[in-house]
Amino acid sequence: MEKSIINASLSTENITFRRGSSPVAFEVTVNNNSDQFANFQIEVSAPGENQSSGYSWYKLTPEVAAAQPHGSSTQFQVLILNTPIPGFVGIVNLTVKIFSPQLREQRRLLLRLKIEADGGQALLSVELPVRDFQVYPRNTVDIPARVRNLGQQPVNVVLRFTNIDPLWLVGGVERRLLIDPGSSAEVRFECQPPSVVQAPSQNYPFAIEATGHNSLPARGEGNLEVLPIGFVEFNATPKQQKIPFKNRWLPDWKSHSAMFKLEFKNASNLKQQVNVQIQGKDRRKCNFEINPQDANLNIGGTTKVFLDVKTKRPWVGISKTLLLEARTELFDQRLGTTDPATQILELEVLPIIPLWLQLAILAFLAALLALLFRPSSIYHTNLVQSVRISGDVLSVVSGSDDCTLRRWRINTNLLTSNLEPEGVYTKSPDACAKRQESKGLLAITTRPVQALRLMPENNNRVAAGLDNGVIQIWDIPKGEKIQELKDKKDLTGDKVFDLVYSPGSRYLFSGHGSGKVRLWSAPPNSDFQADPEKVINFQDKQNLQRFPIRALSLSPNGKTLAIAGEFKRFVLWNWKQPQEFLYGQQTLEKLNVSAGQGDFVFGLAFAPSKDKEILATSDSDGYITIWDLKQCKASRNSKPQEVTELNCPTIDRWPAGSGAVRSVAFSEDGMLVSGGDDRKVMLWFLTPEYKLDKAKAAEGREIYESSKPITSVDVKKTEGKTFIVSGGEDFQVKLNRF
Repeated sequence: MEKSIINASLSTENITFRRGSSPVAFEVTVNNNSDQFANFQIEVSAPGENQSSGYSWYKLTPEVAAAQPHGSSTQFQVLILNTPIPGFVGIVNLTVKIFSPQLREQRRLLLRLKIEADGGQALLSVELPVRDFQVYPRNTVDIPARVRNLGQQPVNVVLRFTNIDPLWLVGGVERRLLIDPGSSAEVRFECQPPSVVQAPSQNYPFAIEATGHNSLPARGEGNLEVLPIGFVEFNATPKQQKIPFKNRWLPDWKSHSAMFKLEFKNASNLKQQVNVQIQGKDRRKCNFEINPQDANLNIGGTTKVFLDVKTKRPWVGISKTLLLEARTELFDQRLGTTDPATQILELEVLPIIPLWLQLAILAFLAALLALLFRPSSIYHTNLVQSVRISGDVLSVVSGSDDCTLRRWRINTNLLTSNLEPEGVYTKSPDACAKRQESKGLLAITTRPVQALRLMPENNNRVAAGLDNGVIQIWDIPKGEKIQELKDKKDLTGDKVFDLVYSPGSRYLFSGHGSGKVRLWSAPPNSDFQADPEKVINFQDKQNLQRFPIRALSLSPNGKTLAIAGEFKRFVLWNWKQPQEFLYGQQTLEKLNVSAGQGDFVFGLAFAPSKDKEILATSDSDGYITIWDLKQCKASRNSKPQEVTELNCPTIDRWPAGSGAVRSVAFSEDGMLVSGGDDRKVMLWFLTPEYKLDKAKAAEGREIYESSKPITSVDVKKTEGKTFIVSGGEDFQVKLNRF
């Protein structure tokens, strides 16, 4: 190994330092006389020096020198900050040690340090074991401080907590203590910020100062962070507005705007800025002006933002309610968003011409037209509630709120009234207190008809469900009433909403507004028994409170009865199986749709396949859903005879109208027909898997559009032609061929 040499020199051999005055310095020059790169370090020591970690009496620049080549020089500066021995006055010899990690050689030099006294001494030091603290308002935090006596005599020390409001410190801002020579003591200050409003969330730098006799002051510094807490309350007053605000009974074409007041209360310790954005499905129908756009929220203060909404008003029509969503965004999101984050605003827009005036004009025009054009065609005199096509596709039977049953003959694309049955209604009869046209009149029921169902196979009888709970069986060719069924235990008149025969016609199911399903049975080649064989009250079943029934449908194999009702749900009754899990319910709410009071499944129809159980439902939101009932997975937690929760998979679901879809029906070849509040009769093409065939008509094919909502549809196919019949609120029964 080659010999390495360190050559070093001092800028002076004597230096004087006065305590309490400015630092003094000397330089150390180190020469690299080796034949390799090397870096150098130096250390300065004094006999009896204070070696505690909190005491520093000199400073090096640089602390470690960069490696230098042969023949180069490195210069260090030593800055004397304090006396090596606290409180010492006199002469002390300093040893400067120079060494190199690469050369493994060191050199020592001596320097004479003269320490002179002054008026004060740095005999105290203050240390903070922890310098950063966090606390919530009204909570407390302990801040420790350690004081050390570096002198040779006991010292009476006064510790003072500074730079933070004294009211935050429990027990005061001062502590007094006596510290022995060379000893230390620890003191804790308990800090408790006040309420949310009085303690804004921010950083609070603080210092703890120590003073003592014959010693210069010492201090330690730290930081207290008050954490954010609280919330911003958001209210809208009012949440509902109308245009125009006043004079609603008279035409007003000038009013096109409404004002909402949005109020924000800052109950946090953060100064905030809030921005309001308007969203919602009707946002594009309006123009908005927000003042101010960005509102400042002082701590504990209340700020108001005014939202001016403008929209176009139609001259005629009905009032429309626009739904808007006021969504907020806070500039400082450490506390999330406002509470609540959004407010739903309702704006009711009235037509320029008030509704009463529109109705008066329409009534006048209707009366005038009635005088000018007396109708010659035959039709019902009230809502048509149910229509059915006969199995031979030669006639149609309809039932109406006008308390009549009518029979219509199918003639290509036209639907014409049949001649009245022989010997029946030779004079114009009265029904529901109105004079009825006798031509085509099959029966007078004395009460409004809610449901019809033709007897399977020969179709020579029709069952009519009335609004007083009575079921009448009529002979179609003769127009004679064969039988009248009424549950003797029904004292209130349980409205019949739907009827369905079993295959073979030995059983008849009736669905009622009370939530009951009644099963009527008939011996072979005989009429139905006077009393129902079974009455199932689904509103008494578990999880089925309030279940008025709207529709029934029986699977092609005759085993499963589907029952539709409120809260967008339907129940499956395996009425031929006296085992457990007789009843199972499926709610459309599981499809992430709203399902509350007033939300109904209105229509039910089974696909014409005995091998599969494919069910179509239509609901109050205007959707058609196709279900595979054979894949339903019943919950095994239910008890026998109670309604089991089902998990039936959907095959497809699509919007079928802008309003409720009241009725659906399958054709023999698997096409689906629907009708509802949008006044349209629609034909939907399905794939062999019973999905909507988007390749043929993704939005369906419109068959017929009425002037009023459609209440009932039926479909039959014969000789390659599809016949679709509909009835509705325009009192008409219409036939269309596809």
